[in-house]
Amino acid sequence: MSKLMTFEEMKQHYQGEWLLIAYHNLDEQMQVIDGEVLAHSPDHSEIYEVLSSIPEQPLAIEYVGKIPEDVAFIL
Repeated sequence: MSKLMTFEEMKQHYQGEWLLIAYHNLDEQMQVIDGEVLAHSPDHSEIYEVLSSIPEQPLAIEYVGKIPEDVAFIL
């Protein structure tokens, strides 16, 4: 069983990795406050592979690291 962590603790512990988080609380901007890390990897495709085997629950996928300048995100 994963332990409950704040998002700040996750960022410190898993720097440079993608996280699959079963979140417990979100802030007003829908950002994770705390939860349990179900999977982590520097390769985002590994997170998506694990995602299909997780029972339905509130989940978030977050990257915790420095974003390279040559990367763009579409929201």
